[in-house]
Amino acid sequence: MGLFSVLDTAKKVKFKKLKEDGCLVSISVEIPAAHVEDETQNFLVRIQQRARVPGFRPGKAPLDLVKKQFIGHAREEALDHLIRKHVPEALRELRIRPVVAPAVEDVSFEEGKPLRLQVRAETAPAVSPKDYLKIKVQRKAYPATEEALQARLEELREANARLERAEEEAVAVQHYAVIDYEGLQDGKPMANVKGRSELVDLSSDQILEGLAAGLLGLKRGQTKQIPVKLGGKDVTLSATLREIKRKVLPALDAEFAKDLGFGALDELKAKLKEVIESEGRGKTEKEVSQQIEEALLKSNQIPLPPSLAEAQLEHRMEQLRRQLMGPKGQWPAGQLEDLKAKLRPQAENELRLSYILPAIAEKEKLQVLDDEVQAELDKNLAAAESEEKKADIRKFFSDRKEAVVGMISERKTLAFIKEKAVYTEVKA
Repeated sequence: MGLFSVLDTAKKVKFKKLKEDGCLVSISVEIPAAHVEDETQNFLVRIQQRARVPGFRPGKAPLDLVKKQFIGHAREEALDHLIRKHVPEALRELRIRPVVAPAVEDVSFEEGKPLRLQVRAETAPAVSPKDYLKIKVQRKAYPATEEALQARLEELREANARLERAEEEAVAVQHYAVIDYEGLQDGKPMANVKGRSELVDLSSDQILEGLAAGLLGLKRGQTKQIPVKLGGKDVTLSATLREIKRKVLPALDAEFAKDLGFGALDELKAKLKEVIESEGRGKTEKEVSQQIEEALLKSNQIPLPPSLAEAQLEHRMEQLRRQLMGPKGQWPAGQLEDLKAKLRPQAENELRLSYILPAIAEKEKLQVLDDEVQAELDKNLAAAESEEKKADIRKFFSDRKEAVVGMISERKTLAFIKEKAVYTEVKA
């Protein structure tokens, strides 16, 4: 190694912050050429120990011959090693804490020259929370009024209705028609478009456009060719009316209450009133929370790490997919991007709140105590239906204690903000 190489080795690796834009930080890393040469030589020696070169036993080939054949591989190994060594070092020295693995975006790697890298890192937003005290909130009450009680009773009657044979000879809009049908296209029967004893509610919209209107006035035993729309195509439905039924609601009396497990009608009404009041309180609290969250988001418009924002969106998409389509369902072609566009604001606001609320908790010194964690565990265990479920809960609290603490802290912080809010009482 010559004099200049020795001097180059003494040089330090250079780190520099190039640009900071919201949660994105770009830095440069410059590694002296001598460092690169040393690492390349180290990997050449390691390759020599396992290289298989014709005419030589494994590990016994001359180093200059190994260099001719494997210098490219050695430089790739050296590059990878230097990146893994010095990028974390650069982040530490520049006091940058990435929330996801940083990305090496630009590499200048020429023999005999310093290795130069540009690295992009995503960081958590710096949050200095403001305007979270004395948030103005409208608190709307939803009492169990007589009107609400009667509406709930009618819902129960509808849910316990029965069908019985109608006295009328011809089917009308208030009836249910029982039909046999067969689909015809160009006069020929259609495969898989047929059914027996199908129930059709004449008072509601139908999947087959034109069916309900076509059945009106038909008498028992009569058959009619009804033009309908099926999948956007004109189809003829040959329908035979087998029976006409009408819906009968149960009387609102003691017998009805007993059928639902209550001793008397007053007991049923009292229970429904409790349910309505409980639902009303829940609705009120949900609306209060929404108003507070909207106020926090409006006053604290912080940037987001792009990768975490995208991950939060994917999480929301997955939740919705499972909820609507089950574990194996897939979004229809062409809907995915539209759904993403609709869900993105919600997902980003959820992520913003996950930064804003901890910042408020830290500023107000709202800590989660061990007793609070234990109380949360006890509550979940009490609700568990089996020992297996209890074991899963204990494991979750043990393995994900930080997540549990975060959940309790968020709840505690929201309760603190609600307590400090300024309320205007509003009647529903």
